[in-house]
Amino acid sequence: MKIWSTKNKNYLIASKRVEYDLPPKFIAKTDLSFKIDESIVGRDETQELYNQMKQITKDYRIKAMTLYVQALIREQELLSIEIKRMIEGFPHDNDDGFDAAPRLAAFKQCHELREKRMNLEAELSIYF
Repeated sequence: MKIWSTKNKNYLIASKRVEYDLPPKFIAKTDLSFKIDESIVGRDETQELYNQMKQITKDYRIKAMTLYVQALIREQELLSIEIKRMIEGFPHDNDDGFDAAPRLAAFKQCHELREKRMNLEAELSIYF
């Protein structure tokens, strides 16, 4: 559950970064630029080349962030499936013959509350 919480937090933060166009440092490090000799190439043509370089850098950042968010979504999805599988595998009957349904219901409610708390904590961390 702790891993799920961390992955969920990472996903929410990455989503907000995409929304505000603030990629993480490992993506923002790439800046495609080179110097063009304006004494040989005209000013308008030089500016057009610079604009193309900026567009290529922006496209790279958008595609890298999209792929990063997709990977985070997949990780979170797989962990959620595993948690659901564990809950469904919870025993319905006790070894002593007692009905385990009340325990299962209490466990499910506890899990739902824990999940809500972790989601709230993750959302708060985005703003602070």
